[in-house]
Amino acid sequence: MEEKPNLYQKIQLVSNEIKNIEKNLTVGKGNYAYKAVQDIDVTLEVKEAESKHGLVSIPIKQELVKSEIIRVVKEGGGESINYMDIIKMTLRIINLDNTSEYIDVESFGRGLDPGDKGFGKASTYARKYALLNAYKIATGEDPDENKSKVQTPATVDEVKNIVVDYMMTDNQFAQNILSYFNVGSADDMTSEQLKMAYNNLKKKGKI
Repeated sequence: MEEKPNLYQKIQLVSNEIKNIEKNLTVGKGNYAYKAVQDIDVTLEVKEAESKHGLVSIPIKQELVKSEIIRVVKEGGGESINYMDIIKMTLRIINLDNTSEYIDVESFGRGLDPGDKGFGKASTYARKYALLNAYKIATGEDPDENKSKVQTPATVDEVKNIVVDYMMTDNQFAQNILSYFNVGSADDMTSEQLKMAYNNLKKKGKI
């Protein structure tokens, strides 16, 4: 009887099978559009590969690390409110052929929303990146193509991630930047505004 692969061998099989998921979600319009990886693409690809190789991944713990309210006074009066949540998720990958065999993967997610969806967005973000990291799944272009380039963000979504990540750690900066551009959230910022915010942080040595 052929011996079944262990947990780590199965994880490697899933990693070899998926390898790459294209960024096929377009966020924004026109010159301000950028590409991102959809949560559903990651979930479906991983689910299929896990089912094939006898694995299952389950979020077993979610901790709210930070929750803040950002208030921005709009031009002409009025106020916009955004809720920023950062969560820490523990994702467990279990070997279905031997359920005592598992590994826990920790990941952080951030969510910025004018309503009550900040925690949900943060949870989705954390789960998606836990899976991408656990199975070493590449997204978009081959990173080897950019090895010799200067180490600065090359795409709008990379710039946005850096700016929003910093906004999540510095509430005052977040309020200032949203107020300066008179927008309700980072999702409303154009690529030029994101670049300006990035350059400002770079100049101040914050990133």
